Amino acid sequence: MCVVATLLMEPPRHPPSPQCTLVTPTYLPDLARCELLVESVQRCAPTLSHHLVVDHRDLRHFQHLSDRATIITSEDLLPWWVRRLPGRKSLWLSLRSRPTRGWIIQQVLKIAVASRVGADVSMFCDSDVAFVRPFDTSKVLTDDSVALLDVEFVNDEVQRWTTTAAGLLGLDATTVPARGHVGNLICWRQPNVVAMIDRIEAVTGRDWRAALMRLPTFSEYILYGTHTRGVQGYSMSGHHPSTVPLVKASWGVDMRDERSFDDFFSSFDPATVAVMIHSKDGIDPTRYRRRLEQLWAEAT
Repeated sequence: MCVVATLLMEPPRHPPSPQCTLVTPTYLPDLARCELLVESVQRCAPTLSHHLVVDHRDLRHFQHLSDRATIITSEDLLPWWVRRLPGRKSLWLSLRSRPTRGWIIQQVLKIAVASRVGADVSMFCDSDVAFVRPFDTSKVLTDDSVALLDVEFVNDEVQRWTTTAAGLLGLDATTVPARGHVGNLICWRQPNVVAMIDRIEAVTGRDWRAALMRLPTFSEYILYGTHTRGVQGYSMSGHHPSTVPLVKASWGVDMRDERSFDDFFSSFDPATVAVMIHSKDGIDPTRYRRRLEQLWAEAT
């Protein structure tokens, strides 16, 4: 009786929180932005591990960041039958698909690293993001459920990507409404990525990388979101839909205009923890570093 009573009085055991890591695919032209991102992670999320994915030809330029982030080369994540075309042109050759542009390869790399990095959750964060406030995984975790960006924004491109994703996953596209899953701090669960890879190979009859590299365009975020909603369902995926604006992006803002630049940094949603200054805005990172330093000081 005493043993039974003791067992009945034990508190319920909860599963441990998922282990999370930041993942940043990057390349030499974004080195200064990547350095700023890594510094911001050290300031705002010092306990969070960080993985950088770089091409082998750029590795030596990023080695000085290896004491603060784990560096993985693209070539280590790709199969033997995919090789870069010599020179700086971003074109990859494959024995199983058409020659492939670098932006398609980068999406393949995100899926590959999330399936192999060893963390339960990969949080994708591009080089042109910088954290401005303290960040920990409680911002994306509710118990053991992980937030997945799921918003109403749909344009023609998102619709095409959703149709492509449905085909890769063997779904009737008319049964999977298009939703917005593209953002700047996106969380994927490792078992779901593996399940998505298996599904693509079962449906296409090809290695998943070859299946994706044959496409003229697709979105890795829409593909994962479509798999989550259309194959698994939120209740079984370990995700919950989220519209929380974790990152304030410069999309649609003329950051070269001083007033627009000032307005961008003047106010933030309470939930915002980072900014994204798009590399194509043509803004030197040293220009907005002063603003980041002010925000870091305010946050301490």
